[in-house]
Amino acid sequence: MARKDDRRIQRTRKALRDALHSLVLDRGYDDLSVQDITDKANLGRATFYLHYREKDELLEDLLRELSDNFNQRYGGKVRFSDRKIVQAMFEYAENYYDFYRIMMIGKGGVIGIRKLQVIIRETYTVFLNSLEESVGGKFAVPRDFLDNFQAGSLMSIVFWWLEQDMPYPPAEMADMVLALASPTRLPMIKPDEEKEIAKQNPKNKKEKTPPMADIEQNAADIAPQSETDEGLADKQAEGEERDQR
Repeated sequence: MARKDDRRIQRTRKALRDALHSLVLDRGYDDLSVQDITDKANLGRATFYLHYREKDELLEDLLRELSDNFNQRYGGKVRFSDRKIVQAMFEYAENYYDFYRIMMIGKGGVIGIRKLQVIIRETYTVFLNSLEESVGGKFAVPRDFLDNFQAGSLMSIVFWWLEQDMPYPPAEMADMVLALASPTRLPMIKPDEEKEIAKQNPKNKKEKTPPMADIEQNAADIAPQSETDEGLADKQAEGEERDQR
């Protein structure tokens, strides 16, 4: 019974995802209502709310489906350093050219981009984890920064490519991306290097705030030394005496 229920749930969600996909291509995303989606899927509103809280949540499910379909081609392990896989990403985006172009327009674009970046970041995190494990080290920058940077950069260049009507073929895009931002070129710290850095920069060694005298001296060194405030005051007084005479 549970399996039948699971299959029924999967069929219902797929019908809603397909309905959203079709409606976005026809009418865009912003003006769509839950009623529009359920009418297209031939389902009731109550059924929709059994699975999703709002249409934005359905959009995220659709984007995850598109991402999962691509990831499954490679056993769920996408290697962002593999030229063939990076090329395939651009080819995959090209196949959904109309959908992504429409999704980038209006409020739906902001929501879709935010949700898609989360999905890409999750995939990137898995890949970067595997790189650290294979090398036995850690990346030289914090992982939360690195994961978001890599995912955001890739997504940004894919959307730029689509907006410009794909001026370069997928193979050439893959070559350019890897030439500039291959994950295998990211700086890493080996365990022995990490220990050495820890010795040189112990966590308990706090940087002392320079004394006020030092700060003032530094400011004086930076400021022009041609005339002091005192000298300017003397010159002004001399000028006033001449005027009185």
